[in-house]
Amino acid sequence: MTAAHTPDCAIFLKDNNFNMGSVLALAAGMRTIGLLVTLLAMAPQAIPDQKAPAAEGTAIASAQVTGFDIDRLSPGLREAIRNLAGTALNQQRLDELAARIEAERPRHVAAVRSVMDPDGQARVFFVVGRQDQPDRDDNINSRYIVEQADITGVPDADVSQALRDDLRGLVGRRLDSGEAEKLQQRIERELPRYDVSRRIQRGDEVGRIKLLYEARRKEPPPWLRFEPLRSNLVYHSDQGWGGYWDFNIEANRTIRFIPTFALANSEDSVEEYSGAGLRFETRKLGTRRLGASLEWTWFDQDWRSPTLDALPLSPDIPRAYDTRTTITPLLKFAFTPDVSIAAGVSISELEALPPAIESQMANAAVASVEFDRQWKQGSDSTHRAVASFGVRAGSRSLESDLAYTRYLGQGSYRFDFDRHHLQATGMAGGITGHAPLFERFALGDSLTLRGWDKYDISPAGGDRVAYSSLEYRYTGLALFVDIGSVWDANGERKVRVSTGFGFHGGPAFLVVGFPLNTDNLTAVLAMGLRIPGIGPRW
Repeated sequence: MTAAHTPDCAIFLKDNNFNMGSVLALAAGMRTIGLLVTLLAMAPQAIPDQKAPAAEGTAIASAQVTGFDIDRLSPGLREAIRNLAGTALNQQRLDELAARIEAERPRHVAAVRSVMDPDGQARVFFVVGRQDQPDRDDNINSRYIVEQADITGVPDADVSQALRDDLRGLVGRRLDSGEAEKLQQRIERELPRYDVSRRIQRGDEVGRIKLLYEARRKEPPPWLRFEPLRSNLVYHSDQGWGGYWDFNIEANRTIRFIPTFALANSEDSVEEYSGAGLRFETRKLGTRRLGASLEWTWFDQDWRSPTLDALPLSPDIPRAYDTRTTITPLLKFAFTPDVSIAAGVSISELEALPPAIESQMANAAVASVEFDRQWKQGSDSTHRAVASFGVRAGSRSLESDLAYTRYLGQGSYRFDFDRHHLQATGMAGGITGHAPLFERFALGDSLTLRGWDKYDISPAGGDRVAYSSLEYRYTGLALFVDIGSVWDANGERKVRVSTGFGFHGGPAFLVVGFPLNTDNLTAVLAMGLRIPGIGPRW
């Protein structure tokens, strides 16, 4: 720059609030940025794997620790590592320092890398990583040589020779996490009765690791299933609010206790009941084929006016009652994981409504057979078929005041494909003799004949029932068609049909149903919360 240009430059700097201090600060900032870029370029993660290792005797330009805070090492070890700069590369000395790192930090492994710089000097890196953890840090573990690869927890006879050959093929090479993951998946396929996990351990030599696949035999699945939970809180636009709650308290995989509470619940009968109960279940009594349950319940009934008005017109139906106390012990036996039977007794005491005084006993022998199977078709399709047939027989030999026999068969089939779900359900049953009101059939709630009111169809229930439903869901949107009939054997049978739509999101649901074959086409709303259980009903 000539002297003639200097005044103009000075004027420019002055007008723009620049001075010599600003220029110097700017220059210092540029030097700092350059230094940061240089340090980042020297980070071991940025060093290409193809750089040749430094030869013995090469002058060391720098030495550093990566993957671990060097300040956590002892002062003497930190100084020994820093003092490597300016000395000749000696691999034995580097290995001794790596061993000292592992000795001070026994939960870590250390590997040594040395690379050549273009100026002919060496840079040394001590790469440190944790041991005894799943292989979750590919950048660190891939720097180590596999010293040993093995499977533990499995008899030698269960491991194929080809699998052992592939394990041996990993030895002497750097760890490839992708290859190790694929090998684990292969082990899981070849040993389906085992759970397989992968661990990394420090090797016997510095810079080497052991790759261990640990196999643990899976506990065989139970053949007997627990009774499905049926917790719900439901609002029906014709029947109001009601709820039933059962809480799962599992002692282990085979034993559980279920406290139950009900408030104005009328989902499964013409009763509207409130009360509490407790159920104990075990699905393994010495063998996974044998199980048992014991349930006690106490419910207080609140009868609807249509039910009480219908009883005088049907003298064959036993009278209404004030409270119902029931105890039900059952034994269960599984023939296969899909087929099981249950048998026991149900002892119920029905306290009379005033002005009556004497209570009634409704004691019945109970037996049922159940089928439950689920299978996959491809990776996205799942099928499930569930069916049951049960008999309840009240008998004088059981000191029951009411003699009757009740049959009920239920079934469902569900097909799931990605977000598409299709389910068909059905049931049919009959009663002979004089069954109590809690045994009589009812349709027209938030699960059956949606769009109808059970107290309009059969306010005191019926001794015959036939019902089927078809429902399609896409994600949370549902469309359905219900058809069914509930009647008395000596009465008129009328088939009713309904259709509608619903929304389902987790336990929450909303259903709008429309009765079809009626002159009063009025929408019926049902909504609330329902914990999905295992059984014919969806």
